[in-house]
Amino acid sequence: MARVRAVADDEKLSKRHSILDATFRLFMDNTNELPSMSAIAKASGLAKGTLYLYFRAKEEIFLALLEESFGRMLDGVQGVLAVRQESTAGFIGAFLGGYLGVLRGEPSFLRLASMTNSVLEQNLDPEIAVKFKKQLAVRLQDIGSMVETSLPHLGKGEGAKLLLHVYAITIGLWQVLDCSKKIRSMLDDEIFSVLLADYFEELPIVLGQTLKGKLAG
Repeated sequence: MARVRAVADDEKLSKRHSILDATFRLFMDNTNELPSMSAIAKASGLAKGTLYLYFRAKEEIFLALLEESFGRMLDGVQGVLAVRQESTAGFIGAFLGGYLGVLRGEPSFLRLASMTNSVLEQNLDPEIAVKFKKQLAVRLQDIGSMVETSLPHLGKGEGAKLLLHVYAITIGLWQVLDCSKKIRSMLDDEIFSVLLADYFEELPIVLGQTLKGKLAG
């Protein structure tokens, strides 16, 4: 009986991965909107009814994708912080370099994260949303403690707040500078140049200024 249950569990896990993989491919083909459950079912090779056995809404599927992406992002940040630096300046330089590398390695993260409050949470079961936020809060506090170890002058809880500010800037700047190729091609007037700055050039500048200001002294 245990073997039968294990096989069934493996099959369920395999189907769940197939759904997430298919959703990711559809989303990366068109990141301006969430694909429908019908499109996801077709891309994953499953009946639409089967899809609903695993996820109750497309927003729940995308929250699962975001959760996985967040996990990889935070694992990467944790790896960066595991290397101790001898000074605040060294910490800022190492953190920025490592963080930008982690961010570039997650091509769907910025888009998904920027949609969390306005789209993903609107049709979610509140308990699912709260569970996601709790997991994120716990990870931020754990990794924030690593920041506090590297920067002993920070008080308890200040490391997590610093990471929260980094995240807010990361998503906020993305939302300001992001626009579709169709719209971007129409912004050829000089007045629009400030809105067409390269995100990965501007982000380390803004984050560097913020970190230096918050960690001064």
